[in-house]
Amino acid sequence: MHECPHTPFHVSMILTLLCCLGALAIAGCAASSPERRAEIEEAPPPGIQAWMDRLTVAHEYDPETGFIVARETVSLPPLLAGAPPLPEAVAEGTRSGRPVVVFATADRCAPCQQYKKDALNNAAVIERLSRSGVIATHIEVDREPVAANEILGSQAIPMTYLLRDGVVAATLRGQRSADDLLRWLDAQGV
Repeated sequence: MHECPHTPFHVSMILTLLCCLGALAIAGCAASSPERRAEIEEAPPPGIQAWMDRLTVAHEYDPETGFIVARETVSLPPLLAGAPPLPEAVAEGTRSGRPVVVFATADRCAPCQQYKKDALNNAAVIERLSRSGVIATHIEVDREPVAANEILGSQAIPMTYLLRDGVVAATLRGQRSADDLLRWLDAQGV
C-alpha cells in the first residue's frame, strides 16, 4: 500500500489556498493593471457627463466628490482682475448708491472656468460692465470663504450676484453664456 506524504492538515491548507486564489481571480482582484482600475472607477452620471461634454476647458470627473474638476485656469479680464476686493466693492456701492455685480468662481471648478472663458471674457459683457455704472468684482470662494459667506450668504459656484445697498438683490446660478448674462443684466436694470 502506498502512503501519501501529506498529512490531512497540509491537504486542507493547500485546498484553502487554491480556493482563496480562485475567489480573488473571479472577483477581479488579481488584475491590477491601469486598464482594469479604470474599468472599476465610477463613470459620471448621465447628467454630469452631458455637462462635461459641453465643456471646452480641460477637466475631469472626480467620482469621490461628484465634482467636475478644472485642469486649467482661465484668466479674468482686466476689468475684473483689477477690481476691488468684494468687501471694498460692497462698501463703495453702498456709499455711492451704485449696484455691485459679483462673479463667484473657484479655480478648481471646470464650469467656473468655462463661464470665465465664454461670458466674463466676452467683449460685449466687458463693454457692458464698463459703461453701465455698476461696480463689477470677482471673488474666488476657495480663497475667501468668509467674505463669500458673510456678504453673499453662500459659497455656491459659479454664481453671479447683484447687490444693492450691500444686500443680495438677485442671483444668476451656474455657468452661462454671454447672451444669458447680458439678458440677466438687462432684467436687473443694470
